[in-house]
Amino acid sequence: MRIELILQAYSQYIQIEMTKLCAEFSETWDTARLEAGVSRLTDELAACLVTGAINEILARAAFLERLKAMGSKLGMRFKAYRLLWVRLASGIEIEISTPYFLKANAKRGRKKKGPNGRGKHLGLEVMGIIGQATPGCLSLVAQMGLLCPSFAVAQAVLDEQGFKIDVKTIRRYCQVLGETGMQWRGQVSLDGRENLAGNTLVIGIDGGRLRTRRRKRGRRKAAQKRQGFHTDWKEPKLFTIYLVDPAGEIIRDFSPLHDATMGDHHDALALLEQYLAALPLADAARIVFCGDGARWIWTDITALCVRMQLDLAQIHQVLDYTHAKQQLESLLDAVATGKRQQQQLDKAWLALLWHGQIDTLKTEIERVCTGRKLQAALKKWHSYFAENQHRMQYQTFQAAGLPCGSGCVESAIRRVINLRLKAPGTFWTNHMAEVFLFLRSQLLSGRWAIMLHNIVRQAARFLRRIHDHTLCLSAFQPPPHRLLDTA
Repeated sequence: MRIELILQAYSQYIQIEMTKLCAEFSETWDTARLEAGVSRLTDELAACLVTGAINEILARAAFLERLKAMGSKLGMRFKAYRLLWVRLASGIEIEISTPYFLKANAKRGRKKKGPNGRGKHLGLEVMGIIGQATPGCLSLVAQMGLLCPSFAVAQAVLDEQGFKIDVKTIRRYCQVLGETGMQWRGQVSLDGRENLAGNTLVIGIDGGRLRTRRRKRGRRKAAQKRQGFHTDWKEPKLFTIYLVDPAGEIIRDFSPLHDATMGDHHDALALLEQYLAALPLADAARIVFCGDGARWIWTDITALCVRMQLDLAQIHQVLDYTHAKQQLESLLDAVATGKRQQQQLDKAWLALLWHGQIDTLKTEIERVCTGRKLQAALKKWHSYFAENQHRMQYQTFQAAGLPCGSGCVESAIRRVINLRLKAPGTFWTNHMAEVFLFLRSQLLSGRWAIMLHNIVRQAARFLRRIHDHTLCLSAFQPPPHRLLDTA
């Protein structure tokens, strides 16, 4: 069917509805109701056009043959065409006739009972329709679920916009989009235009905090309505990657890369390696690792650089200056005998710290301390300042245009983790927390559109060479669709 036929079929209907809306508006002067009515009409027309285009493609014999070839590589066979409801970005559900594929029967051994987990709508997956929702629908609903303080608030906001959806579906959309994107973690965040030439790549690493939920074991007591769960605190590991110019100024044209994991520091460094492997690191003039004094941050950094065959002469490690000052202040509190002495030492010792004179700092500690205080102070000096001396050359770092602090990763932790996942009374399963860490990282770093585009493009990688791209729409039949209740 041709697009002109669709427009002709809807033109009379739109004229009648617009006449009603204008008559009502002349009496009520309610612009909001007029706008909602016009949006409903345009959404219905868009749903009809999308339905016609998708059904027409899925019905092509050539397209089906390519799907069969794709299915054979996946160990699947074509079963039949099935009707399926797909939700659009407007909230309207349209009916699609889609090829359904099943996994090939096993030649030996026990066969799985029932169709659960065996079938796929490969045609829809190729088009980027995941979880019975279009990419636009997934993007809109997932962003609401990620930005609002809870799924219930996200549902209320969508309902106010005329998008009818329940809390479980919002959660499901977030989960399916996150799980799909995490299959290509690292590459899915890049558009191939990242230019590092002559600039410094800075990698900030730190840990956050959130509460998890873990079901209690054993039988539920008769007086209890629910079994209950444990609410342990966990520390997700987060990193951020951004670019600075030779003068040390952040390059705003390069959107930062954020991501985090619920795993340990080995998992965090493995995830970081995925991102670094996807970037043209050879073009960067320098690479800087920045973090606080946590030992897990620095334990395997050198091994990571060696494994990735990076030039160690271009690698710099920086311990956050603010964290170093906090440790120095706690040391002053332990050794100073009075407020006046503490104020005098504070200025002098901060100058030593800034100039990286850590050995001189030890001499000063020995000058002002004796006995047990000296032993405790030297122990702290050795475990923190002496071990990180090469990471505390702040005057040299500043002169070379290198960052002296990890403010960017601290900010990312607050925005990615604290403002949503650390909310009071919020408890997460490890898997759902991992999904939200990934999705919020993409959204708040400004790389959401890149991620969504890459997911859709990756889904269609098997069928990129379809020769007939022209829509040949035949006789028009208005497709069935579920309209939103906009009254």
